[in-house]
Amino acid sequence: MAESESTWAFSHDFETQFQELRTQLGARIDALKGNSTADALSTLSLDVAKLAKLLADATGSLPNYAQRQCELQVKALEKSLEELRTSVPKTKFAFKRKAPAPTVPSPPSASAGVAAAKPSPAPTATTNLSISCRSKHYLSLDALPPRDAPSSDLTISDLTQCIVNLLPPGDALQISALHIRNLADCVLLLPTIRGSILLHDLHRCVVVVGCHQFRMHTSTNVDVYLSISSNPIIEHCSKIRFCAYPTETNAPLAGITLSGRSNLSIPKTPYFRNWMDFYRTDCLSGSWTH
Repeated sequence: MAESESTWAFSHDFETQFQELRTQLGARIDALKGNSTADALSTLSLDVAKLAKLLADATGSLPNYAQRQCELQVKALEKSLEELRTSVPKTKFAFKRKAPAPTVPSPPSASAGVAAAKPSPAPTATTNLSISCRSKHYLSLDALPPRDAPSSDLTISDLTQCIVNLLPPGDALQISALHIRNLADCVLLLPTIRGSILLHDLHRCVVVVGCHQFRMHTSTNVDVYLSISSNPIIEHCSKIRFCAYPTETNAPLAGITLSGRSNLSIPKTPYFRNWMDFYRTDCLSGSWTH
């Protein structure tokens, strides 16, 4: 009885917090309609990803109906954000006429000379990292922006024909959660993280990752090399192939291709028999093969 009351109290508190954050995000999306900028969209995208992570971390502690309703509300926010992103007109290139130089330049003042000597400020550090909007790139840890904490959430989005290699992670960066969306024809070589990984809309990709919780939505033709400590959940996916995370992450990874084949040693484990579909947690998922 005490455990049931504790679960109900957690669910009530969580839903109150979740709905408050969801309402705020919805209002921010509405406010940006017709007046959005790339920076505002990037910040809003990170905040929506944080809400999705908050929900993922609560999985198993919420009633099934409440969990599903929150999932739908997050997906609605993501859809609205995507519609807002596609509505932003792309900047057109145009030549600008150079202003004529003055005939007699005025001598620089002492204060101006001092100001010119000052170095430009360093980029602002952040604990929420993002790699997005790239095509035909090889991306490593050097592609990440400056950070002011050893542990950071990472969002990878809107990539086409890219290789993202964050191996080895080293001591400088600990990824606490991964949010991945809108990728096509990409290879992701990722370390083992302590938190969750959420994947949306991946097509013809290879993903190598270890995590505590794995959730995949609306993806097709994806090969996943996975190490996990809980039951993965899959929703609206097809042609997904799973295999164990390579036993030696420092070994050459050139054998992994977009066809999903690898010459790395793969341990055998019966754990793959426990993987579930989001809608049918009482039976095995039909969305994947091993």
